[in-house]
Amino acid sequence: MAEIKSALDIIMEKAKKFSVTEEEKKGFKRQELECKIKGLVQKVLDGVLDPERFQVEVVAFQAKEKDLVHRILQEEIVARIELGANNEALLQLLEKTEGPASAAIRKVVAESEKKDEKQKESRRKSLIESFKKKGIFGSAVLPSLEADPEWLRSRSEATRQLQEEIREHLRVALRR
Repeated sequence: MAEIKSALDIIMEKAKKFSVTEEEKKGFKRQELECKIKGLVQKVLDGVLDPERFQVEVVAFQAKEKDLVHRILQEEIVARIELGANNEALLQLLEKTEGPASAAIRKVVAESEKKDEKQKESRRKSLIESFKKKGIFGSAVLPSLEADPEWLRSRSEATRQLQEEIREHLRVALRR
């Protein structure tokens, strides 16, 4: 009489036919590290994890893949930096990971924030002028930049440029 195979037996037979390439293994490892590092950064930003404990966790990850962890950490921190936001916690994390290079990055962020403030004021004045032309004026007229698509586009582009400038500083610091 023929033996009846369980569903698990059938699945196990089929699973033997599949194999994971080294490239895929590296991809899985990178994804796992990215998720863990994103979680650590978020915990610091939420105030759940203090920067010292963060550093201990990062060093533990770096014991296995130092360069990969460093690159992922840099990218995660830089991707979260935004104009008009409180970036202090992110800049402190960069100081812990980048050391002396972080002073130049702080300067870049400060300069970008000043430039952004000037652009914000200019856009606000421009909106007030456009309201005046439509017959809307007075001390109670305060344009909301967060509702202005042109301002949001401009701010988004300026943030992207800031992040790219920071990445460039990090690349230069890495070559030294």
